[in-house]
Amino acid sequence: MRYGIQTEARRFSALMLFSLLIGILFEAPLEFFLLALSVYLIWFMRKGFAIFRWVEGGMRGAPPFNNGAWIEVIRLLERLKQLQRRSKEKLRFTVKRVRRMTKSLDQGMVILNGDLSLDWWNRSAESLLGFRRTDRGSPITNFVRHPDFIKYVSKARFKEPLRIPSGSEPNVQLEFFGSNVGQGEIVLIVTDITELDNLESMRREFVENVSHELRTPLTVIKGYVETVRDLSDVPTREARVFAQISLQIEKMEALADDLALLSRLESETPPQPINPVKLKPLLSGIVNDAKRLSAGKHVIKLDCDNRVEILGNANELRSAFSNIVFNAVNHNPKGANINIHAGEDANFLNVSIRDDGVGIDLPEIPRITERFYRVDASRNSHSGGTGLGLAIVKHTLNRYNGSLIISSRIGEGAEFLCKLPRT
Repeated sequence: MRYGIQTEARRFSALMLFSLLIGILFEAPLEFFLLALSVYLIWFMRKGFAIFRWVEGGMRGAPPFNNGAWIEVIRLLERLKQLQRRSKEKLRFTVKRVRRMTKSLDQGMVILNGDLSLDWWNRSAESLLGFRRTDRGSPITNFVRHPDFIKYVSKARFKEPLRIPSGSEPNVQLEFFGSNVGQGEIVLIVTDITELDNLESMRREFVENVSHELRTPLTVIKGYVETVRDLSDVPTREARVFAQISLQIEKMEALADDLALLSRLESETPPQPINPVKLKPLLSGIVNDAKRLSAGKHVIKLDCDNRVEILGNANELRSAFSNIVFNAVNHNPKGANINIHAGEDANFLNVSIRDDGVGIDLPEIPRITERFYRVDASRNSHSGGTGLGLAIVKHTLNRYNGSLIISSRIGEGAEFLCKLPRT
């Protein structure tokens, strides 16, 4: 860079010196100096305009000149052009690579413009949704007309995936998951979940059938055991054996009932019947049952306004809240306080069950709503739990678009907060 500037400086100095010498010779040094300076500036600007025209033409061919100060600008522009060319090549390679990867995906990918028109899609989306090359720019609602899907993409609030049947093949189940990108653009991921949905249906049917088929033999066994146990001449040792058999039968009946209830809750049908449910009487009944279960070992208090109510199924709500309260009774030592508080804000009905008992370790909290997961196997076995109580609570709240928030620390008790939308 110094070489070009030095050349230009020597050229300028020589011209100015020559003009001064000529001016002195003709006794007008200032006039000749200004004249030479004007000529130099005009010539210098013309070279600048020539460079601008060369740049506007795409910098094709050789530059207008190859010396002076402007040559350094030309060299800088050429380096920038090379960097831009390399960046374009790298970007082009990345785009091609991404396209190859998206084309090979089993999941469909669709990019929508802000007006929900089709901008781009991969082969899987073309197969799942029936797109053609000429469909670019058409609204996606022309191809997927399910009312739930139209609401899903129109609201553009993609917190949860959407499952709907395929419009062209009713037996095919599709799952859509959206994401907002760019200036109002939307990316949709489409997955064929037909096989997964069928497996889930088979699992639910299997669990429901097993729980149903268990009831008949359990009822027969229970009847025979009670008949034999009630005989007056049964020895004491055998009576204790029959009492243990009866206890285990009751546990199996409770497990069968919970499995049937959980299978029903997992179905996508809305809860029925739906009626206004006054919360105070419902929770009062649960508290009375909990006090009988506690037999005076715990302090159980209820705080609920008489006016609080929610639209729902009373039996399902009673099952959800009672599972949490009975867990607090069964899994906390004598003297523990159990406080039940129900209130509402602008959007949610909140039911909090808080205790100051043994608490739950933080790593255990995300898993305690799983089926059959036990924080303490020996303690649950002693209390007679089936391991399905909190799973039932979770699925019940999900049916009302609600949520279960658990906070706890070892030795500091636990709080189970049930949040239910008011509408």
